[in-house]
Amino acid sequence: AGTLVAAALRYCREQGAPKRVVTFIPDTGSKYLSKMYNDFWMVDQGFLELPRYGDLRDLVSRRYEDGAVVSVSAEDTLLTAFQRMRMADVSQVPVLAADEVVGILDEPDLLLHVYKQPDRFRDKVATAMTQRLETLDPGASLADLLAILNRDLVAIIIEDGRFFGLITRYDLLTYLRRSLP
Repeated sequence: AGTLVAAALRYCREQGAPKRVVTFIPDTGSKYLSKMYNDFWMVDQGFLELPRYGDLRDLVSRRYEDGAVVSVSAEDTLLTAFQRMRMADVSQVPVLAADEVVGILDEPDLLLHVYKQPDRFRDKVATAMTQRLETLDPGASLADLLAILNRDLVAIIIEDGRFFGLITRYDLLTYLRRSLP
């Protein structure tokens, strides 16, 4: 892109009379438009819409059936989990075994496990995850959801016995913000 601009400027300077010059600068946008290519960010900002169900599934921003959930296994290292959380900009990840949620690892769990001994990042996720899971059916109420979120937990949405996705406080706030006229 810089070469094209330099060539266009050189061409303009070499002209004897003023001319109108148009230069196309092809660009993938990968360095500074990455959010535009991120469907999760686009949905979160209201530029894209996910299918609506009229229940708690509408609050799930990353749906497991779409391959959108960032997850780990109990055998992954805590370093792997941390890297996935950081790359996806999430505060927690479900721990999955054969498409079933067997735990949750969140930032507080991770921090408590490694803060005195950073070499514990090499430990397995199973050593730091919580197995205290709060599941909801998609038809549950917002009050039921809030009761879970107010206990500093994440709601796991289970549809017909299958993992659908997580709902966090941020997801609820985003859902409520979208309801503004």
